[in-house]
This record gives sequence, C-alpha cells and structure tokens, in this order.
Amino acid sequence: MTITLAEQAVTDFVREWSTAEERGDHRALDDLLAKDFVGVGPRGFVRSREEWLARYSTGTVRNTSFEVGDLRIRSYGETAVVVAAQTQQSVNGDADASGAFRFTLVVVRQDGRLRLAGLHLSPNAVPAGG
Repeated sequence: MTITLAEQAVTDFVREWSTAEERGDHRALDDLLAKDFVGVGPRGFVRSREEWLARYSTGTVRNTSFEVGDLRIRSYGETAVVVAAQTQQSVNGDADASGAFRFTLVVVRQDGRLRLAGLHLSPNAVPAGG
C-alpha cells in the first residue's frame, strides 16, 4: 500500500519552515531538516545541513522578511516535491541578499515526521515574451 503525503500537511510544513527561515531560527530548522539535508543556493553553491544551520547560528544571514507563495505540490509516496515562489529582504554578512526566487523543496517522511531533505533556489526570472 502506498501512502502519499497529504497536500495540507506539506503546505503546513512549508509554512513552518519558511517561518523558521524568516526568523533565522536555527533551532527550529535543526528539527525540520533531514540529517542528510543539502541546500543549493541561487548561485549554485552547495551547503550541507551544518553549513545551512550555521548561516543563522552565527548571525551571518539576517532576514527582515521571507515570503513564500504559489506552492505547487506533487506527492510520490513518502516524498513530496514542492515548487514555489519566494521573496526575501535579507543580508548575508554585509551584503544585501534580498531578492525574488523560485525554489524546489524535497520533503520526506523520516522517523514519522516531515523533514526537508533538499532545497534548490534560483533567481526568479521573467519568462521570455512575458
């Protein structure tokens, strides 16, 4: 029997994750990220789970807003793939890291809970002709 992740459960999880990101809450993120989490940033850099958490625990990244919308969720058994839009007002060190992005999240059920296994960000470009 295949059990799929319910769309509402995934939506709630993404909301919880985005709130933790906005607040820079590395303790909440520690609970939400899978042990083997990998994040790919908008310029192609790859961060391990520990590196992703350190952005906030060290105070390097600070957000004043972090908005997520236009969620498109597809479930595959114990895994969901989420494509969404995201805007943020942020600094990374002394540099402005604000912008509009598209992201793909890989959400998995692990140890009976939803966890974020992967994230890939890209700049939100305007489609050709649009």
